Amino acid sequence: MKSSIYVPMAALFLTAALAVPAAAQKQVPFHGSLQGQEIAVFQGPPPGTLAVNGRATGVATHLGRFTVTWNLTVNLADDTATGSFHFTAANGDSIFTTISGQAEPTDTPGINRIVEINTVVGGTGRFARAKGSFTLERLIDLATGITSGSFHGTITSPGAAH
Repeated sequence: MKSSIYVPMAALFLTAALAVPAAAQKQVPFHGSLQGQEIAVFQGPPPGTLAVNGRATGVATHLGRFTVTWNLTVNLADDTATGSFHFTAANGDSIFTTISGQAEPTDTPGINRIVEINTVVGGTGRFARAKGSFTLERLIDLATGITSGSFHGTITSPGAAH
């Protein structure tokens, strides 16, 4: 009789211990900077869209030195963008994000200011099942595609989701 009570109780405690909701995972500050270049290709009839592919390097808290690639679709009617970023640390651990962004001209002709809200949707290694969000603010030279900027926000504490 005792064993028939202990097995369900053990299963209950094990289930509770393994169920770590994302909201309960500790969020830590996440910030950094990047420099790189992107290429944009016009798609469709005017005003159409731009297919944007970019690559940059940078340094961030919890990630260290990283490379990042991105693929975006920019709606030229309102200068909004959606897409994804893939950050890769020097050791191969990754962070995956989806983005929603907005571009606007600056006072300098040919230079745009871009603000992108990144939502962390997962990762690999110590960032497996990571969650969080951060804002990337960058400038881009429309003639060369050279871009640089910085970001700040929060992310699941590395390794917390394991």
